[in-house]
Amino acid sequence: MADRLHPKHGNRAQRLRMLALLAGPLVMLAAWLSPAPAGMTLPAWWLSGLTAWMVIWWIRQAAPLPATALLPIPVMSGLGIAPVATVTAQYGNPLIFLFLGGFMIAAAMQCHGLHRRIALSIVAAMGAAPRRILLGFMLATAVLSMWISNTASTVMMFAVALPVIELIGARTSDGETARRFGVALMLSVAYSASIGGVGTLIGTPGNALLASVLSSSYGIELGFGRWMMIGVPVAVVMLAICYLLLTRALFHFGDLDAAGAEAVIAEERRALGPMRRPERRVAGVFALAAFGWMFRGVLGLPLDDAGIAIAAAIAVFVLPAGDGSGARLLDWRHTSTVPWGILLLLGGGLALAAGFERTGLANWIGGGFSGLAEVPLWVLVLAVAGVTLMITEVTSNTAVTATFLPILGAVATGMGLPVEWLMVPVALASSMAFMMPVATPPNAIVFGYEGLHMGDMIRAGIWLNLIATLVITAAMWLVARWALGL
Repeated sequence: MADRLHPKHGNRAQRLRMLALLAGPLVMLAAWLSPAPAGMTLPAWWLSGLTAWMVIWWIRQAAPLPATALLPIPVMSGLGIAPVATVTAQYGNPLIFLFLGGFMIAAAMQCHGLHRRIALSIVAAMGAAPRRILLGFMLATAVLSMWISNTASTVMMFAVALPVIELIGARTSDGETARRFGVALMLSVAYSASIGGVGTLIGTPGNALLASVLSSSYGIELGFGRWMMIGVPVAVVMLAICYLLLTRALFHFGDLDAAGAEAVIAEERRALGPMRRPERRVAGVFALAAFGWMFRGVLGLPLDDAGIAIAAAIAVFVLPAGDGSGARLLDWRHTSTVPWGILLLLGGGLALAAGFERTGLANWIGGGFSGLAEVPLWVLVLAVAGVTLMITEVTSNTAVTATFLPILGAVATGMGLPVEWLMVPVALASSMAFMMPVATPPNAIVFGYEGLHMGDMIRAGIWLNLIATLVITAAMWLVARWALGL
């Protein structure tokens, strides 16, 4: 994708990063040297300076995102905001271990190609008509993104989609129609990856961060099954709308000859061969973990979601692959693909949230918004979803969630509302970035397709952003209210 960006844009971005690199600590220094606002303690004022520092660095990516997430350890302990042991404990929150276990299961699936087999089976089952091909890719990508990283699922489906687009393009003399099909297919992959991640707690870091903050700061347990009652309906509705928007409203590609596409997909499946014993064993571990996550309450299991995830992770490291090589289902060398930095990002967000409660900053912010109690709740939810969605178009989804959750939790408390009313929309909206290539890795990956223009992504993304804001608002009343007992 880099060759499609003007060099001047790269130079400007570099200058902005350098400016942000200096601006972050200067903001912190200004907070340290200046008196606290009325009613705010000095530790709370200093914590607000640290929050601003981290937000500046996250937005401009002045430093790697996980490195920025480590700032609370030296700054909060150095300024006496919290002891270092208290701060570092947030980086070992149980929900982080839920994510870690999910990463290990995903690594085992990818190591043995199980994720590719699942995706190709779904695509093949949908048929060879152009719209059916697109629907198959959407379903496969979304299902994978519920359990493995959005980036990994997009990379894999991007590689499968390219030969399909090339084959269909070679069978038609109408280049523009073929291009529209290619654009719709690529956008469907990127958008489905983002939408599918909403479905489970391990689908995207924002979901796990929400559950962690609710548990550590408010004593509210949001388990795997409860979240799926919210996330899955939202994902299903958004997938359906996305499919109709791409195929019926924005990109008309008529009756293209897609007969050869079925052959391409069949060839990809033949290359995988019959399902091997290591795949079956990984599938068994994954199925047991998913079953435990969804039904542990009904079954009365003594393990929580994190315990189930780590038990499954241990299983893939211990169980033999069964292919005669003497190897296990997962070796440590395969964990090089695990996004360890995401765990640090989650820890940094939790450290900030804990600091908001400890210093009284949450109460101070909440008190300032007590006058909003007269504003209709649906307007607040709509505004939170819309603002989060707009900001996540230009910065990290996880960084946005980490910054907004403690603030909006404080706002909800100050208004006398259950905190879930304003915090759940943040987690949902942070995954709905559809308009810009820089908004999320899936968007950036499919932007590498030469037929996809910036205008195509913006045109589709604007509509989906608006629709997502409305869907999230409706979901809070129709689904979340019931699932969370609000």
